[in-house]
Amino acid sequence: MARILIVGGAGSGKTSLGRRVAPMIGVPLIELDQIGYEGGAGPKRPLDDKVTEIAEIAARQQWVAEGIYLGWTDVLIERATDIVWLDVPWRVARWRIIRRHWSAGRSGANPHGGWRNLRAFLRSARRYYVGRTVPDRLPDDDDKVTRSETKRVLAAYRSKVIRCRNSRQIERFLNTVPKVV
Repeated sequence: MARILIVGGAGSGKTSLGRRVAPMIGVPLIELDQIGYEGGAGPKRPLDDKVTEIAEIAARQQWVAEGIYLGWTDVLIERATDIVWLDVPWRVARWRIIRRHWSAGRSGANPHGGWRNLRAFLRSARRYYVGRTVPDRLPDDDDKVTRSETKRVLAAYRSKVIRCRNSRQIERFLNTVPKVV
């Protein structure tokens, strides 16, 4: 049974990888933004609601979930058979964020359109890549999750973490995913 958690900063490729992996094992992709925020991008949902929903997902025999979250997703980290950490450089993530924003804007599918929103999002996303661990971070402080905090949390699960820094390493991981028969 495969229980795969894909983590990383904005623009690291979590959703794209999840959309490739989930059909390989025959399960839907769980986008943790949909659990963390109303409609995936609205106001934060109550912590108790998120924790309850995450516990239900973690109890399943198979799943693929992706997101940047730490704290309220701890049970997923514990139950995962594989944790794929997409640890790409900030320059790569920045380019992907800009390209995604521009593409979604052209198609009319960007709920956060405009250059001002893009600039604010890039500033926020950059904090993940270059920020330091915040000692007073609460389980629901999603905006305080950083690369260094991710590294610290995942260190306890080293045996099941697959750290991918480039597309070659991602392809190597994909070759290990058990396929649905």
